[in-house]
Amino acid sequence: MWQDAAVPVPSISRPDVVMQPFPLTVTRQDDDDTSSATLSLVGEIDLSSAHLLVDSIDEAIADGATTVVLDFAGVTFINSTGLGAMVAATKRLRAEDGDLVLRQFRGIPASALATTGLDRFFTIES
Repeated sequence: MWQDAAVPVPSISRPDVVMQPFPLTVTRQDDDDTSSATLSLVGEIDLSSAHLLVDSIDEAIADGATTVVLDFAGVTFINSTGLGAMVAATKRLRAEDGDLVLRQFRGIPASALATTGLDRFFTIES
């Protein structure tokens, strides 16, 4: 018969690693004309953090932004939940003659777009 045995797990101390409550931080900067807002993103966009992106985009739109720029310089990962949130925001903005612009979109996030074909859907700045 199988029995679970308690196995001691060594404690690893990593003072250089800081856990965030969510793996994504969003910083907003409004452009001078107030019709555009830039959201600088740092971290990962996935199921646990996509709501932060959606809430930030919604807030910018509610404040009058018709163009929302997402700066991906600090993004290391995005999954289908994040991509879906971006598609929905793009459709919403384009319906009002606005747009969602992806800036500094490269690496792993860019390969996710290319794999899905969404690189032809979004407006991408280098």
